[in-house]
This record gives sequence, C-alpha cells and structure tokens, in this order.
Amino acid sequence: MGPLSKYWEILRIDPGGNGIGYKKQSLPLASAFFEAEFSELLTARSQPLLQKHRSVQAFLHNQFTADTSAITLQSQIKAGLCLRSYVSHTILGACKTLASRFSATGRLTYQDLLPYVLNDDGKIQVVLNRDKKVQLVINRNGQPEQSTYQLFSVEVLRKFNPKGQRVSSLDNWVHLQIRQNQDLQDVLSKQGFYKLSDWALLNRVGPHQLDTFPVRERHIIEAYHTVYRRDRRKQQQNHLKCPDPSLAQLQEMQQYLQKQEITFPLPASLQTELKRLAQQLRQYAIWSRNGTPPSESLEYVDPRYGAPREFCDPKAINALDQIAQQELREFCRQQLMECLDWGINKGISEHILNLEKRPRYAVFAPKVVIILRLVYCQGQSQSQIADTLGMTNQSQVSRVLNPTTLIKRVRYWTVNQFFQILLNQVSNLNLATLPIAPDYLKNLMQHIEDFFDAEVFQAAVAEIKTTKKQTMASLYAQRLRHYIEK
Repeated sequence: MGPLSKYWEILRIDPGGNGIGYKKQSLPLASAFFEAEFSELLTARSQPLLQKHRSVQAFLHNQFTADTSAITLQSQIKAGLCLRSYVSHTILGACKTLASRFSATGRLTYQDLLPYVLNDDGKIQVVLNRDKKVQLVINRNGQPEQSTYQLFSVEVLRKFNPKGQRVSSLDNWVHLQIRQNQDLQDVLSKQGFYKLSDWALLNRVGPHQLDTFPVRERHIIEAYHTVYRRDRRKQQQNHLKCPDPSLAQLQEMQQYLQKQEITFPLPASLQTELKRLAQQLRQYAIWSRNGTPPSESLEYVDPRYGAPREFCDPKAINALDQIAQQELREFCRQQLMECLDWGINKGISEHILNLEKRPRYAVFAPKVVIILRLVYCQGQSQSQIADTLGMTNQSQVSRVLNPTTLIKRVRYWTVNQFFQILLNQVSNLNLATLPIAPDYLKNLMQHIEDFFDAEVFQAAVAEIKTTKKQTMASLYAQRLRHYIEK
C-alpha cells in the first residue's frame, strides 16, 4: 500500500511536465487533518503498515459517507480529500497495469489512459448528498450544491461499500472501476482488449480455433457449447450479455464430460476451468491482433494494494500465498526448458501443417526447417534465403516463415503445456489449499504468462523485429537451434 503520505499527496494530471504524465501535489488541508486524527498512528512502529492502511481507510470512509448531522461538513470534506488523494495513487497503478499488457506494441502507454480517470487535482471541496448518489461541491458561500463535473475518484468512493459487496478492499475496488470505465474500454478495445465476457468468448469459439486446443480442453469447450450454446440459442433475448452458466448447466456439462472420462469434483471447479480457458482465449486474441505479447513490465502494481513490486518477488504481499508463489516460481523455472522445447516442436509442426493446407504454399512446407536453420543457425537475411533456395523474393520467404506467427504458436503451446503439468502437480505445490478468490485463477495465469514472456518471448519478438544484423541469442533462438540440430 505504500507510505501514509499518499493520503495528503495527490497525483494530478500533468501532460507536459517531466514526461511521466502526472505530478505529485501536497494538500495542506488533508495533511493537517490526517496529522490531527492519526498522530499516534504516524509514530507507531509495532503495527504493520497494511493494518494501518485498513484502519485509516475505515475511519476516513465512515467520515466521508456519514450523515452530516453526525459528522461536521468540514470533517466530511477533509476525510474525502484524504481518500481522493490515496485513490489517485491506485488509479495510476491500475492504468500502468492495463497499459503494460500492450507495452510490447509501442502503441499504448499509461499516459494515454490517465486523462480519462486522473481528473482530480484536489482543489475542489466535494461531499456526497444524503442518499450518496450525487456529488456536491462547496460553493463560495460554504454551502454544498450539485456538481456539474464528475470527479472519477469521488465516483469510485461514492460507489464503494466495503460491507455490502464482495470487493471489500478499496484498492481492489479502484482496479475494478478502472476496468469497467467506459472511456478506457473504448480506448483499450482499439488496441485489442476485447470487452466480451468470458462466457461470450467461449461461446464464439469456432471449429478451426477449437482444433488448436489439446483433446481434454477441446472436450470441455464442446461440453460448454453443447449445453450453454444450445440454451443461448433458445433465449429470445440472446443479444444481451451472456450470463454466468447456471448450476443446472454446469451439472449437465459434468455429465457430458464424464462420458469422455473427464471428471470435475464440483460444478464450481468446472466453472473455474472454463474461466481459465476463456482467459487463455483473451490473451491469444490480443496476441493475434497486436502481433506481440501482452507483456507486463518487470515492475508492476499489485492489484490488491497498488504497491509497485518486481515480478515474483517472494517478499511482496501478493494475491498468491507467499510460500506457494515462491514454489510456483521455482516450478516455472524447472519446467521452462521442457515446456519450451515441447512448444517449439508443436508450434513448428502446426505451422508446417497449415502451409500444407494452402495450395500456393504447400510446396514450401518441407522447407520450413531449412529456412529456420538459415535464419537461426547461419544468420542469413530473408533476401539471402530467397537466393539460396531459389524462391521468388524476400516477401515469399517472409510469408512462408512468418516468424511472428510462429512465435505466437510456440508461446501458446508452451504455456498450455505448462498448465497441463501444473494441473497434475497442483497438490504438491500447496496451491490447492489456497482460498479461491474471484480473481485468483486470472492472477495465477497472469503470473505464469508474465514469467514465460519475460524469460522467453519478449526477447524472441524483439530479436526478429530488429533491422540490425545480429546473432540470434535469445533463449527461444537457442532452443530452436537445439530442435533443428536434432
């Protein structure tokens, strides 16, 4: 959660400035209020920082949302200002997290997202009306009146109800509101961030895409289609958002899968597996549209607390259990080579098969490994390869090899293989004992995909996009040469 100064140092938009898109602004009114209310907390050393934040936020939220007859108007204003300041830091973290998924494309930065949600400079005094449905500003006469401009930070606080919703953490709530912000969704959709729900994504899987899945996962999606798609077509208002599958639907899917000798102990475990497959489809869709992995920076923001930390830092507070996360990282490293080698073999085989199905390029399918050898072992350019193999031109070599698409295939099969191994070993990694929070599986998948992107695929993509002649030295290139030599 970071230092307590977040409650009186607001982050405000700064498009010019120092190039980072925002600047820190101290709020004397918030600082004086915080010091008066939490003087003992500021000097206490025994209490953990996380507990301090929870205590502070509970007090401030009660003050900000309380009936004015119980709390003075000035206390409401100051408590809200402290919370608005804190929320600004989490907004920045959430924007960085979203933008980092597209950092490899170079087409979207967190600075592009900030103007839509970081619109509070702390200068306006704001409270809520009695029904907590309207933002009120304090006019020159010191009286509250309805605001004509909605501050996003205040909207986040207005909708926040830690006692009446599943998301009881303010940081989690901010991240959720960022993801649901319509302006940001419009911006992100242009970069390949699909707004379809998990259930809509699974519902749209076609026969060709289904063939790319391993047999077990293919049967699971087929079960989903057999039950969910059938019921969806029967609905008269099937243009509306796809709802979560019902308990009866999940149970029917379980029965369907039992015939394929695939069992799930509970309907909830089947639903969790379906969500994992949907997340995999979403990530692959972003890959396909952007041509590069939806990478995370090595320093990113923990969704629960908004605190920046290095990926897989075992000392950081995390959505995963601390010990289980450390074991997961070690397990990733142990399986890295095996999964990558398997993914390369599978990806190249699939690439060759796809060429064989295209009449104009079927003749070149047997030359794929030869072309890879010339690129990754001998360092030849595509124009040199065209001369060596008697092909028409460099463009023809590029269409046959299509290295970016090949890396996508290898990445898909590498990560997929690791998931299969992880499922078999999950009981030994203490992951099965962890509580299944709403975003648990998504966070777990993101950790694993981030790991493989950082260790393998970001460097592989950058390597093939450089215009300078260089030795292919990435781990992907090394294992590809190993495959070729075999």
